[in-house]
Amino acid sequence: MTRLRLSTKRQPRRGFTLIELLVVISIIAVLASLIAPAVQSARRAARKLECLNNIRQVGLAMVAFSSNTGGGLPYLTSDIPISNGNGTGFIYGAGWPMQLLPALDATAILKNIKSNAVVVGGSAAPYSFAINSTPNGENVWLPVFTCPDDADSFRQPGGLSFVVNAGFIPSTIWGVTAPSAGETVAAGGPFLQPYLVDWNLNSNYSTDGISLQGSATTFDSQDQAVQTATGVFCRATANPSSNSFQPSLDYLSTGDGTGSTLMLTENLNAGPWNGSLGSQAGYGVNQLGFGLRLPVSGSYQPTTGLFTPGTLATIAGFADPTTNPDQWVINRNLSSPVGTPRPSSQHSGGVNAIMGDGSGRFISETVDKNVYAKLLTSNGVNYGERTLNGRDY
Repeated sequence: MTRLRLSTKRQPRRGFTLIELLVVISIIAVLASLIAPAVQSARRAARKLECLNNIRQVGLAMVAFSSNTGGGLPYLTSDIPISNGNGTGFIYGAGWPMQLLPALDATAILKNIKSNAVVVGGSAAPYSFAINSTPNGENVWLPVFTCPDDADSFRQPGGLSFVVNAGFIPSTIWGVTAPSAGETVAAGGPFLQPYLVDWNLNSNYSTDGISLQGSATTFDSQDQAVQTATGVFCRATANPSSNSFQPSLDYLSTGDGTGSTLMLTENLNAGPWNGSLGSQAGYGVNQLGFGLRLPVSGSYQPTTGLFTPGTLATIAGFADPTTNPDQWVINRNLSSPVGTPRPSSQHSGGVNAIMGDGSGRFISETVDKNVYAKLLTSNGVNYGERTLNGRDY
């Protein structure tokens, strides 16, 4: 019997043609071009959310500070007393972030700063001044004070991305980082006082709580009442302390309302959180706050046309901030140096912000200028300003 052998002819293996390979590469390239922006967008959204979470934590710390101090909020800057092996005196002009450390569960850092501060100036009136030493922990980076998109502050010693609402800032000190005549107290530099503007045009005002200007003979409480109504935070008076106006949440709630008043926002030109007037010339409103640039004359009177001469100026009189240079507008001039007190961020289209009630919002850089001016004011309703509603912003 004959056995038949079956044989199969081996088929050659067929590979990709050049055209097919190019098609596959093209498809991969198209998919990558579609996916990459989505990944980048997701990362940007995550960083924006992290920033909002951080600034919200600062807002909650403000509320906790208020609860622990009988309703008051931190001053823009104030003096912190110290007594250690290096002497007895004050950390002169410590900013609101340093005052807020206990409410942020960072009491140990504040103790470390106070323990290593060095007294300078001896018994110079009205205080002995103190400056911060640089080692021993007080220059640490605190994530809660920074936005991950702020490269100059994120993961940087002393980094600060957030600033507080300082109201209408006189144009003579808006953005100024070097001390000038009439705006200094001892080692200090330019800063905002709640009675710095001569709102009622009586030439009676004080630039620092001590030195009376013009024909002033007494402290002008009317000027203080109007200026404090334009914002939330102000500097503690050096002396006498009885003239200091300490902001509070109660003040906001009985004025324009906590939900209609900006408390915190971002600023790429802020910082550092651990500075003081005793250690850094010019440290004050321009490094720690933000506000609307108020045109004033050399005698700190609002520019003619913004008020009715001879009467107590009303915030409603500042009804057209479009007449003001635009450097105070959100996200304007992002390359500005440290000390430009306007909201800014690397987020597309605006900035994260916290209102007086602790709620977080994203404020568009295209927000109406009049609406933005009203969001700054804390008690404008008592000076003729109309009430905002949710649709305005």
